[in-house]
Amino acid sequence: MELPILNNFLVPVDGGESSRRAKRYAVALAQKCGAKVILFYAHGQISGRIGGEDRQKVVQKNLEGIDKVFAIYEDGFKEAGVEFETVVASGEPSEAIIKAACEHNCGMIIMGAKGQTGMRKVLGSVASKVSSTSPIPVLVVGTECDCTNSCGKECMWKWRFEPVPNLQEKCCRQ
Repeated sequence: MELPILNNFLVPVDGGESSRRAKRYAVALAQKCGAKVILFYAHGQISGRIGGEDRQKVVQKNLEGIDKVFAIYEDGFKEAGVEFETVVASGEPSEAIIKAACEHNCGMIIMGAKGQTGMRKVLGSVASKVSSTSPIPVLVVGTECDCTNSCGKECMWKWRFEPVPNLQEKCCRQ
């Protein structure tokens, strides 16, 4: 089996907490690998019943919302010194994510475990669809613990477990 080249990561974002967790993971991994991150947002198709000027208004409103979403993430990448770019596409999110990852020659897709709620929850999660159909490796970032630093220091007391030796040595021996 050939391992992927980790020079580009695609990080789908929606402004939710799960994509913020994925962003934090992508920042750390990109720093270690010297990789570039593609921040990606997929917006759904606009109904064919909306036309003319109303359609343009809907598109403009979507683009303004997307800019606000990207702004949440961009500062973190700039502070960390990680190269990134933003990409927007329309279409069904899981298909658009996979297509963008292929087009941008990404070695991995890094995404949060939970995204939007409502009908998407009923139909199945985007992360589940992407991970089951993508030819590119997908890293799904789950929930984080509630402790102030996620090294396990407080978790030893809260969850009654010991960190794996040397795995968290740098963080836990401060």
